[in-house]
Amino acid sequence: MAVDQSSGAFAPEYTQLTSVRVPLDQAADAFVSPDASGRTPIVVLTILAGGILWSVLAGNFLLISAAIPLSLVFFVLAIFRSFLVRIPEGANGLLQQRGKYLSTIESGTRVLPPWIVVSHLVTRRIIPFDVPVQEAPTQDNVRANVQALVTFTISDPYHFVYSVSASDFDQVFQAACQNAMRAMVRQISSDEVNNLPRQDTSELRETLSTASEPYGVKIVKVNIVYARPPEDFVRSQEARQLAMLQQVEQMEQQALTQRKQTDAETLGRQAVIARVDREHEELHLQIQQAEARRRVVELEAEAEELRLAKLQDRLRMYPQAAEWEWQGEQLEVARGLASNTHAVVQLGSSGANDIARAFLLRDVMQGKDAQANTYTPTPTP
Repeated sequence: MAVDQSSGAFAPEYTQLTSVRVPLDQAADAFVSPDASGRTPIVVLTILAGGILWSVLAGNFLLISAAIPLSLVFFVLAIFRSFLVRIPEGANGLLQQRGKYLSTIESGTRVLPPWIVVSHLVTRRIIPFDVPVQEAPTQDNVRANVQALVTFTISDPYHFVYSVSASDFDQVFQAACQNAMRAMVRQISSDEVNNLPRQDTSELRETLSTASEPYGVKIVKVNIVYARPPEDFVRSQEARQLAMLQQVEQMEQQALTQRKQTDAETLGRQAVIARVDREHEELHLQIQQAEARRRVVELEAEAEELRLAKLQDRLRMYPQAAEWEWQGEQLEVARGLASNTHAVVQLGSSGANDIARAFLLRDVMQGKDAQANTYTPTPTP
């Protein structure tokens, strides 16, 4: 397909659908033999072999004499063969009688009278049809290139053969497909063009079915195999998307940096709060310990005061016992000093008197102990 750059429409250089004219016995090979352009015929027009033989012999007078007996032989064979008609597999045959359509028959061998002939053979196979569309405007006026593959079958051979030729139907169907696809592209934006191969094409198939139904054609399936905006637009879109991605990445980096800063500040505040709480707890603990010590001191003072008060009462009630205890303590000190020969005693002004008093008290106590040990009680009469 060549493209008219001024109008954006396709200027077809060749048709995809074609027909050939061959004898009936060669029709089966014709349906599977592509022509020089690679096209496989979908309609075969049959011809009689006798006409070909006559056209060969008409230019050679030397063969006329030999052609007469051969003609008789061919005539007999033709009469026999004229009753046998074989329609190749995968095709439908159109019958004519005196140049008028009679009926449509399917594949197989049939016995027909000579005045009924097979005028056309129409394929029953699924026919692929390529539909390229260039510079189809989108909703936002972007020119997109789209290519679709439409498959169809000839459901009514009579309407297809007698309504339009194969080459004419090619042009009509190509125009209908392009118009339907341009209308479909017009309803979407440029961002949705790349998604066309994955979209549902049932609506497009219904549109093409309505357009091809008068020609006896049934649409089987519509596949969009390619859809893409122009390269310049794609590059600009990619550049814009790249810029947007870079901007988004930069924003994410800024947000991450700000989040890190916020987290650091939050952690700092939490550390300060934790330190203050810890110091507060330590201070509270110290206060509790000080309060406990104060309470202990108070209790000790109260106990000492109570002890002194009791001691004062005892001293007041038992002055001699107190004196005796005091002198006993001094005696113990004197004994300790006396037993330690290395001790050095520093005496004050009253120290000698105290020591003398202590030794005197010791002698008195020893004398009392001796008397107690030597005393024998007088027996009572």
